[in-house]
Amino acid sequence: MNNNVRFALMFVLAIAVWFSSGFIHTSDSTKPDIKAAESYTKVQVINSSEQLFSRTLSMLATTEPNRAVNVLAQVSGKISAILAEEGSSVAQGQGICEIDAEDRHLRLKQAQAALDNASIAYRGALKLKSVGYQSELAISQAKAALATARTNRKRAQLDVENLRVKAPFAGIVESRPVEIGDFIMPGQRCATVVELSPLKVEALATELEIGNLALDARAEVVVAGQTYSDAAVSFLARQANAATKGYRVEALMDNPEQRLRAGISAKLKVQLAAVRAHLIPASSILLGDKGNSVVRIVIDEQRVASAEIVAVGETTEGIWVTGLPKAVVLVTVGQNYIIDGERVELSFSVSRTK
Repeated sequence: MNNNVRFALMFVLAIAVWFSSGFIHTSDSTKPDIKAAESYTKVQVINSSEQLFSRTLSMLATTEPNRAVNVLAQVSGKISAILAEEGSSVAQGQGICEIDAEDRHLRLKQAQAALDNASIAYRGALKLKSVGYQSELAISQAKAALATARTNRKRAQLDVENLRVKAPFAGIVESRPVEIGDFIMPGQRCATVVELSPLKVEALATELEIGNLALDARAEVVVAGQTYSDAAVSFLARQANAATKGYRVEALMDNPEQRLRAGISAKLKVQLAAVRAHLIPASSILLGDKGNSVVRIVIDEQRVASAEIVAVGETTEGIWVTGLPKAVVLVTVGQNYIIDGERVELSFSVSRTK
């Protein structure tokens, strides 16, 4: 064996001894006992406290006239004059249609004359009775004739007064189906008058909403993007609508110069009693196992629990909810990846506590 081969064998043997000595040393040495650090899910949280929240109930609504009345004729006859055109404003007691008097003024004069005669006869009977020349029967007959004459005169006077069909209240003549020359009968419509000031705003509330409303509560009406803040609740139904199951809510609002019309779509916003609530991000709300709304909160020892909430309002900053403790640590990021009872690592963001 030449020197080169011998040198190579010795080099290989030395390397083998060096490697084997390292393994032996490792196997003989004692391993350090290292304890793995616990790892928790990291979530982002905020401190949230109860605040006083002024609630507003918003409902779809429609404007309606405060009053709408069919003005009817009370005597028959031919229409002799039109005193108010369709769409015109009328004051209370202002004439709309006028019926031809015919002989009604003569009948009134005749009834007046008959009343004067009956009055004289009755006074004469009383004088004769005082001197003993008149019986009780004659006195009674004279008194009955006087009462009949008074009734006839009153009827004739009413017939004359009813020749002019008048507006029962200040409003607008919405329709007038008769013209000059038409013959009208008692009970037939001369015109329809609507009152638009104040204006009625009508909406439907659910069975949960109606319990929070109160008469005279302040309200706002939004029509075509414009807000009118001088409305007040005037009526709350006690019975639900059979078809919609909703309860009728009415509010009255000022309508200067009757500029707003009836039948316009609107939004009725009613101020409700203030409640204590939390303002939380909408993204923090989850759907619970029972289909309810829940959020994740942190309780003792940084453990997570679910809390059921009820939304009572909405703003651009978040959702107002009830059902939480007065002060709470709320999970806002990572709530979808943790379960009740799990310990978490907290990362605080800006607090919503005021």
